[in-house]
Amino acid sequence: MSKKLLTILEGAATVVLGVLVAIFGGQEVMDIYFGVLFIVAGAGLLAFSIVGLVRTKVLAFPLLFASFAALLLGSFLLARYYSFGYFVYTLILLIIAAGGALVFYGVYTAVKFNVFYGVGQAVVGAAVATLGILYLSIPEFYKVFWIIVGVIVALYGIAIIVSAFLSNCEKSQK
Repeated sequence: MSKKLLTILEGAATVVLGVLVAIFGGQEVMDIYFGVLFIVAGAGLLAFSIVGLVRTKVLAFPLLFASFAALLLGSFLLARYYSFGYFVYTLILLIIAAGGALVFYGVYTAVKFNVFYGVGQAVVGAAVATLGILYLSIPEFYKVFWIIVGVIVALYGIAIIVSAFLSNCEKSQK
């Protein structure tokens, strides 16, 4: 398969993920998407391990572990024994922490080095922390959050597809 075709398929999968997240919300779609992704990756890594064993007569434990970990995580995501939501919740807590740290670092930067840059960091930190707090404290905010995330992911997928076509156009012009 050509690199251009793989890039277009990657972009299309990203657009589909973004649309699904925007329509259905994050947790269930992410569980299914990443469940399938982990199972496919785990199966690929396991096949790679077996090919390596056949060729070299050596079984590499790290690759074998990664394949079984991916298969297990994917299976648990699809069977609803684990949820991507746990990861998202932890990520939101870390985003709030990063926002708070960025506010303090921005104040430090404004006082010590550059006022404009420091104030910019503090404002971004406050915005990021506020979004995280809103996500956790307002029950309906997460729906808006996932719509925004879905649209951004879909736009990123479109950008990937466009870049695949533009890279081909640039090569043909040179």
